[in-house]
Amino acid sequence: MSQTPITFKKILGWIWTGLFTLFYPIIIGFSLLFVGLVWVFSTLSWGLSWLIMKIRPHREEEETSSAAPSWQSFFSADNFRIERLLKEEIMFGPAYYRLRAISNDTPSNIESFTKAFFGDFKYPCFDGVLLQKFNTVIPKELPDFDLVFLNLKTGQLKYIETIKSFSWRVEEQGRGVIISWQDGKEPFELRLTQEQLVHA
Repeated sequence: MSQTPITFKKILGWIWTGLFTLFYPIIIGFSLLFVGLVWVFSTLSWGLSWLIMKIRPHREEEETSSAAPSWQSFFSADNFRIERLLKEEIMFGPAYYRLRAISNDTPSNIESFTKAFFGDFKYPCFDGVLLQKFNTVIPKELPDFDLVFLNLKTGQLKYIETIKSFSWRVEEQGRGVIISWQDGKEPFELRLTQEQLVHA
C-alpha cells in the first residue's frame, strides 16, 4: 500500500519536470520579449518627449509674438490717421493706450502722444477729435483724466477739462458741444463752441 503513493508522486514529479523543461524556453522567450518591448516603448517615449521639448519653445515664442499687442487704427482724418497700442487693461476698469499719428505712412511728431496714456474714447467734432488722456494709471487713484481736443489741421493737443468721474458724457448741441459729468453728488456741465476749441 505504501508503494502506490510513492510511485504516483514519482510520476507527478516526472510530469512536472517534463512540462517545466518543455515550457521553460517559452517562458524565457516571452520574458525577454516583454522586457524588449518595454525598453522599445520607453525609448520611443523618451525620444518623443525630447522632440516635443525641442519644438515647444518655438511654438511658445510664436504664440507670444502673435499675442503681443500691435498698433491698430483708431481714427482717420484727411491728412493723417491715429493708431493706438494697448499697454494695459485693468480688470473691471479702463484700458490704456499709446497713440501715434501717421501722416503719409510716416509717423508724425505729436510729442503729447509719446508721453501720455489715452483711453478708447474718441468724439469727432468740428476740425478735430476729443480724446481722453489719463493723469494716472494707478487703479486706486481712478478716475482721473483730462478731456483734450486734438486739432487735426495743426496736430496740436489742447487741454479742455479735468474730470474725476466714471459717469460722464459728451454730446453735440447746436453749434457747440456739451460735456456733463457727476462728481460725487454734484453735477457739472461744460459748454464748448467751435471757436473755443479750434481758435483759442
